[in-house]
Amino acid sequence: MGWLRSGLTFSVGCLILVWAAGCGSVRVLQGPTCFSDYVNISTCEWEMAWPTNCRAELRLFYQLKFFYFENHTCVPENRAGAVCVCHMHMDNVVSVDTYQLDLWAGEQLLWKSSFKPSEHVQNL
Repeated sequence: MGWLRSGLTFSVGCLILVWAAGCGSVRVLQGPTCFSDYVNISTCEWEMAWPTNCRAELRLFYQLKFFYFENHTCVPENRAGAVCVCHMHMDNVVSVDTYQLDLWAGEQLLWKSSFKPSEHVQNL
C-alpha cells in the first residue's frame, strides 16, 4: 500500500509541476518596436521569452484611436529565434493618427501599447 501511495504522490507532483510550467507560458521578453513607411504599412516586432509559433499562438489587434474605428487583426510571422513580426495595413495615414495595439495569446493580454506612425517613419 505504501508503494502505491508514493507512486501516486509522484504522479500527482509531476502533474502539478507540468501544469505550473504551462500556466501563462506565453510571455513577451522585449516589448514591441514599431515603424511605418508612412504610406500604408506599419510593422511591429517583438521578442518572446522563448521560441513561439507566432502564427498559431498570437494575434495583434490594432485600432485607430479616433472616435470609433473598426478593430483590425494582424497574424504575426516568425523571425529568427524568438522574434515575431506583424505587418499592419493602414490606409490614408495622417500625422495625427494614433493606433491602439493589443497583443493577445488566446485570452491572455500580453501587452497593450499605442503607436503613432508619423513619429516612427522608416523605409521598409
